[in-house]
Amino acid sequence: MQSRVPRHLLTILTVAIGMAAPTLAADPPARVGRLNLIDGSVSFRPAGVDQWAAAEPNRTLTTGDRIWTDLNSRAEVHVGSTAIRVSAQTEFDFVNVDDETMQARLAQGTVTIHVRALDDGQVYEIDTPNGAVSLGSVGLYRIDVNGDGTQTKVVVRAGGAEVTAAGSSFAVNANQYATVTGTDTPTYDLGDAAPPDDWDTWSLTRDQREDNAVSVRYVSREMPGYEDLDQYGHWTYVAGTGNVWVPDNVGPGWAPYHTGRWVWSDPWGWTWVDTAPWGYAPYHYGRWAYLQGQWCWSPGPPPPPPPPPGQVVVVVQRPVYAPALVVFAGGGGWGVGASFGGGGGGGGVAWVALGIGEPYHPAYAVSPAYVTQVNYTSNTTIVNNTTIVNNNITINNYRNANAPGAITAVPQSAMANGQPVATSAVPISHAQWASAPVAGAAPRVVPTRNAVVGGAAGAHMAAMPPASVANRPVVANVAPPPAPVPFAAKQQALAASGGRPLAPEQESQIRQSLPPSARTSGGALVRPASATVAAGGGLRPARAGLPAPTVRPAAGNGFVSHQAAAQQTASTVRASAAASGAHPLGAPAAGTRAGGGTPPAVGGANVPHPPERSTPSAIGAGAPAPGAAVGSRVGTPAGGTPSAGAGGSRNTFATPNKSDTPNKSDAPIRSDAPIRSDAPIKSETPIKSETMSKTETSSKTSSDVTPKATGSRVSPSGSSDAGGSKPPAKKTPPKPPKPKEPPKENSKPERK
Repeated sequence: MQSRVPRHLLTILTVAIGMAAPTLAADPPARVGRLNLIDGSVSFRPAGVDQWAAAEPNRTLTTGDRIWTDLNSRAEVHVGSTAIRVSAQTEFDFVNVDDETMQARLAQGTVTIHVRALDDGQVYEIDTPNGAVSLGSVGLYRIDVNGDGTQTKVVVRAGGAEVTAAGSSFAVNANQYATVTGTDTPTYDLGDAAPPDDWDTWSLTRDQREDNAVSVRYVSREMPGYEDLDQYGHWTYVAGTGNVWVPDNVGPGWAPYHTGRWVWSDPWGWTWVDTAPWGYAPYHYGRWAYLQGQWCWSPGPPPPPPPPPGQVVVVVQRPVYAPALVVFAGGGGWGVGASFGGGGGGGGVAWVALGIGEPYHPAYAVSPAYVTQVNYTSNTTIVNNTTIVNNNITINNYRNANAPGAITAVPQSAMANGQPVATSAVPISHAQWASAPVAGAAPRVVPTRNAVVGGAAGAHMAAMPPASVANRPVVANVAPPPAPVPFAAKQQALAASGGRPLAPEQESQIRQSLPPSARTSGGALVRPASATVAAGGGLRPARAGLPAPTVRPAAGNGFVSHQAAAQQTASTVRASAAASGAHPLGAPAAGTRAGGGTPPAVGGANVPHPPERSTPSAIGAGAPAPGAAVGSRVGTPAGGTPSAGAGGSRNTFATPNKSDTPNKSDAPIRSDAPIRSDAPIKSETPIKSETMSKTETSSKTSSDVTPKATGSRVSPSGSSDAGGSKPPAKKTPPKPPKPKEPPKENSKPERK
């Protein structure tokens, strides 16, 4: 029997038949959230503090983090490939984010969630004041909570959901809405979903932008930040290195990890937050290289050649998040009396981006398996899955250190307080860099509270939810995890460790000293949805003709186990869809989506298959030789055609067999199955002058409809969008059906 393999690898691993997968007992989650769009006044309250601050794009979001969108504001978050769009006057908090769970608290307001991939055993749950909404398949969902928290409305455009309240549950099928009204003795209603409103249209145009993303040829949709690469850069093939992404318009002297700030985010510790609108994926995955006068980002290795007989290839789609892929130098008293302002700043700390093939050594507690996975690149050697071979002895051995402007340094006090690097950076010579002690993946800098909230300036004039909303409890199906330890409670331990993240055992000891209400994520704000109510209460249909709810037993604590919740929701949604005539899950008919239902035609089902990413060679076995030419911008990869994807039962929202769709982790490709290996793009291949990532996508059919943009706003990136950038212009093959012309509003000229 084939062993299950952890889902969160962005690669194709060759695994011997029968080999057991490694366990990741205390490892941090490989999957995180990214706050990628802020429009208006959006506030953020990081886990472990009781202070709201102005939110900033590219902040990593994880268990315990909270978001508030004020009046006439909105935000967008990506957790893996799942897009979460948060409307105005909404509090949305992350109760649990890990590789198997995305559980959130919606105390008030509106969210739309587009689930593109959902593996068996995963839980997606949104907890509201009077109901726990479990998303049972890939699909498009909207959840509204009214101002006093007494009514929850669920709209399922595609997919299927289960709603649990007062000890019972019922299913909501595709193209239906449901309401739960009341708290002690709630009632529920079901009906046909209304046509999309302005908020739905905005969300759908955002989806269209992602559906048309060319970058999914080269990176997985499970990598947060892929959706912004097309607009702000282009893909290029480099001989000996492979496909790389090059940022546009960064200006002379620019280098990675210079325009942003360092913040403290548990459990990883020092975490980079970049100010560029595209600045997420290239700073938490892959490696940077300086080639022929420009910086290039390599996202990861291409697929290997077919395995030898007796082995099987397992496709795993999820990348492993890292807080920053740099090497630090300095710390302690390094630089005192030189360019760091004497002893007042406590010395300096410097860093440079890791190059292709250079391993990352986490400063936080991890297993050997995690080290292997977070470092999986084709030229980082792993010995026995436990030891990373690293021939760097001095700081000068890091190849990017020789690139112009690559080394960045700041006073330790600036980093400790989360100050912007651009305003606090100091120049250092190569001689200073060469003499600096290597600090590895984390410097000896003890964080302050300002570093947790993102700098002192971010805490001023931040909008906050009303106390009645911030303190409003919600009901949950799945038990929340242990709460993040308050930053104030562990500040002394962090000082003793020299700014190193605390081990899970240390965190647990501190947590046990806290009041019981502070020991679980959400604390008193999360209570069981399966708990029964007083005699005569319970969930009831609001009118005759509705199906009776199903009583849901719970454990002694009132919650349902993770495994039971996943199985229960999948079974309920599947049975309800089959009974209603919707297409059964796991066997989508042509042109339909798993879970049944067809959302409004905006990009969705008729978006063409993106070709496989070009994989002409392994990512270079070292830095290219000096003067190595950077290849021309690539169009369709050579021989690029869609491949038939291995599928799970709940994990395909887009067109069936779409090549970027994640595979089930337990669905290996047979050892005799052919594996694509695209030929290199030859130098004589004609290259168009337009940027591929902005102008070249496959054509859509004439049945696609682009809605008129509504409520156009200017995003922080400076682009005018009514929920997204104008879809990229497309080249069509000869004699295609002529697509409908997009609306004139918010149009932008093509980049030549």
